Amino acid sequence: MMLTNTLIDRTNRFYIEMSRKVLSEKEYDILQKLLIDKMTLKEVGDNYGVTGESVRRLYERTFEKVKCVTELLDDIDHYKQKLEQLKEDFEYETGRIKKRRSKAETDLNKLLYDTHFPFSKRMFTIIEALGITTIGELAAIPLKDFQCFRGFKGKCKNELIAFIEFENIEHLFKGFSVWKTVAVK
Repeated sequence: MMLTNTLIDRTNRFYIEMSRKVLSEKEYDILQKLLIDKMTLKEVGDNYGVTGESVRRLYERTFEKVKCVTELLDDIDHYKQKLEQLKEDFEYETGRIKKRRSKAETDLNKLLYDTHFPFSKRMFTIIEALGITTIGELAAIPLKDFQCFRGFKGKCKNELIAFIEFENIEHLFKGFSVWKTVAVK
């Protein structure tokens, strides 16, 4: 029982100290007398020349005031956490964007045969016929010209689009986003 009372007393002190900045001097003093000094409502009322009932109503209003401020502080903590999460998400996303932009330094001398992309036999035949061996050589050919090559039809175009996106080298091909949506003639 004694341990419980000390815990309650400490909690009351903490509650009052946390409330100090939002309470008037009178409100703070009343809480101090009721919760710490353990005075009765009548005794506190006598100190201020009011009834015990007036002190009780003031205590209830003060309690509601502190409760409201506590809820606001809780909301502030919640929004601070949300802000931190948004900052982390933003940093993660901008990091991904920076990585995508750094792909501009793609190794143009990378051999097409060294890629892990599964080219079809038809596509390999077209690539060999054009004498293309590296990504740089492939990127040097304007995309619209591919449709002029013999055997380059819809499936080859889809395969080239898939390869470009697989290797994440869209930036090497001018007009790629438009070209990939245009149907092969």
